[in-house]
Amino acid sequence: MNQQRTRRMWLAGTAMAAALALTACGTPASGPTETVSGPIDSAVISLPAPNLSFDPTSSVSATDRVVNQMINATLMTLEFDGTVTPGLAESYEFNDDFTVFTAKLIEDATFSDGSTLTAADVAATFTRHKGVEGSTIGSTLDRVTSIEADGDYSVVFTFPEPYPSFVSALSQGALGIVPAASLEDAEGYYTTPDITSGQYTVASNWSGNKLELVANAEYFGPQPIVENLTLTIIEDANSAISQLQGGQIDVAGDLAPNFVTQIEGTPGINVLKSDVYGFYDLRMWNQSGPFADVNMRKAVNAAIDREAIVTSIWGTSNEPQSGFWPASMEGHEDKSVKQDLEAARGFLAETDCADGCSVRMMYSDQDFPFSGQLALMVQSQLAEVGIEVQLEKLDASTMIDRLFAGDYDMVPGAMASTGNVPDPLLANALLGTGFLKAEFTGYNSDEMNALIQTVNVNDGEARSEAVVQIEELFSEDQPYVTLAPWVRGSASTLPDGVFSFVGAVAKMGSLD
Repeated sequence: MNQQRTRRMWLAGTAMAAALALTACGTPASGPTETVSGPIDSAVISLPAPNLSFDPTSSVSATDRVVNQMINATLMTLEFDGTVTPGLAESYEFNDDFTVFTAKLIEDATFSDGSTLTAADVAATFTRHKGVEGSTIGSTLDRVTSIEADGDYSVVFTFPEPYPSFVSALSQGALGIVPAASLEDAEGYYTTPDITSGQYTVASNWSGNKLELVANAEYFGPQPIVENLTLTIIEDANSAISQLQGGQIDVAGDLAPNFVTQIEGTPGINVLKSDVYGFYDLRMWNQSGPFADVNMRKAVNAAIDREAIVTSIWGTSNEPQSGFWPASMEGHEDKSVKQDLEAARGFLAETDCADGCSVRMMYSDQDFPFSGQLALMVQSQLAEVGIEVQLEKLDASTMIDRLFAGDYDMVPGAMASTGNVPDPLLANALLGTGFLKAEFTGYNSDEMNALIQTVNVNDGEARSEAVVQIEELFSEDQPYVTLAPWVRGSASTLPDGVFSFVGAVAKMGSLD
């Protein structure tokens, strides 16, 4: 048996075993139970978030993240249980102080056109992404000094400071490898990627909210179970469930939690729930306006009734969170999640809102399907302490523009890491000098930035101590309010193990 076939059988076995273990935990007895005996010709998956771009440096869309994961192979792979395993990188090693990372590539990997995937393609992909100004993956690549091909199948990454968690970052679909030649016209390539390295290639570009993918016959790993995969955008959850039950779609992804609860136990439907290493939150603009005052932010934190919000939106499938680290990650502390109106009024007494005030809250149901419901609850709860909330419903694109401009007072949001690793979450959610400006809040604390740096460059006890201190400083500065851990809910009529969401990404099962 040749090396490629041996590897393919190993990958297929581990992926399918993990998939079956995951779906078995959250699948009602009435859901699909048949096994997969061969490839499935076609499947349609719906998601509510709009597509923005194939270019991973230009998009923050959950839909685009799924597409990137499907069409671009990565050096490392995020498995169903949250662990990271080899992908295109057959092996890797750090130097003694974690400032140099060397990856040895699989030598029989090819692109969809049959051309060999080499170290030059890896170096070109990372170098291009690193050079994009304002890149949405800048928090990962800004910590890389150089990327060099060392021969045809070895790539060397260097860092100005230790980067022990770099291996986990390499599982992001955004860091999937594309041909060096295609990047000579990157703008043209990302209009319609014609050559890919992942499980799928683009059969037909986005049209009428639909994207057609087809299995990549040249993929280095096992072929995906589904031959022809369609991704479609359905913003309305009622419509998604109706089409799922009517057979027009096979997976309704990222459903509002109350919709997931409604269809649990429905014959023929699998309900899939996937924890994400992150949280849902209520962001506040820290640099100007009413929430430049930390006491205003603390007042909101005390006035919010998290238990009522979680019960209304998630039922029993989630729990309230107060504090930065979700329960699934190191550094989590059990903090009170009780609404405390007396404490909220005490904080407000120290602000310009002591006698009442008005704030703006924008939201988009394209971002999260329950955003409108959450906005109404926040409006009602803050009214109890004299804060009038003026609601503004926007389309997702406009809201994203406003976030980057800091043109808002409050907005529902969420942030997650690619796995149980603190660095990516910190870079996007708390780093004041990062591209996302501490989750679009404008929060920028020298003390917090220094603690994040300690986490970034250390392992072991020093890292753990800084993680705990970050939780403490978050409570002191309260740049925004966390509400609950991030949970993805979806429904599927496909057999077990075919398709599942894993954390912030998605995985298609494979057949050898």
